[in-house]
Amino acid sequence: MKKQILSLIVFGFCMFSCSTENMAVNNPESMKSDEMVNFDNALKSLVKRENQSTPEEKAKSKNPTELNEKSKQILYLAAKQLIISDGISEKELAARTADSREKTISLATKLYFEKYNNIQKRIKSEN
Repeated sequence: MKKQILSLIVFGFCMFSCSTENMAVNNPESMKSDEMVNFDNALKSLVKRENQSTPEEKAKSKNPTELNEKSKQILYLAAKQLIISDGISEKELAARTADSREKTISLATKLYFEKYNNIQKRIKSEN
């Protein structure tokens, strides 16, 4: 009788361990590509004080909510990497965005959320 109870307890621990292991592996952050992580970090860096617009920049700008040049450059570089990693050549990117940083960032944002939604769907289908 003791062997059966002990066996059930060990079996229960194994089942619990296996189910939590799967949850730890299948989270959106671990499934992002390096380029997605870089773009995500670039977005997060915009809230850092050194990347925010100065009062002088805000005064000069027609739109005070617009990103400053430093922030645009940070996002642009990460956006370009993300788009190129998706198989779009630099030549095609230049043609699609007319070499506009804003359009490149916009395209990368759409691509990022498409990929993120696909990751979410994949996780749901596995569970």
